[in-house]
Amino acid sequence: MSFFINPVAADQCVFLTYEGAMPPIEIAAARYEANEALAARHWNRIVVDITELKSRLEAAELFELGRVLSSDLPQSARVALVVRAEQARSARLVESIARNDGLFIKFFFDVEKATAWVKGLAHREGIKCPQISNRV
Repeated sequence: MSFFINPVAADQCVFLTYEGAMPPIEIAAARYEANEALAARHWNRIVVDITELKSRLEAAELFELGRVLSSDLPQSARVALVVRAEQARSARLVESIARNDGLFIKFFFDVEKATAWVKGLAHREGIKCPQISNRV
């Protein structure tokens, strides 16, 4: 397994970073561990960085990730998903599914911007979320 879970008390946030190739079951296991770290500390902020994840998730797996993310976290949770530019379409799908289930989630290309947003600082600092084209 190639993932790191880093709870940062100063930010009251858990940072989950994936690296390398991972099957969906290991991706889910890491997410469960990160959610346990959030629950143990009574925090509601998580930054999930998949920029170094080499595994390509199929549409059904992405749908399941979005659905499970929204069911595992409390309604008050703020989730920032950090992706590479070529992962933006997939991230938008996950974001859409999870938001439809009531999860407060946004995707970003930059960890610092994602952290500011998850902490609620994005509006004050004028941070804009990524925009992607609908063109194929």
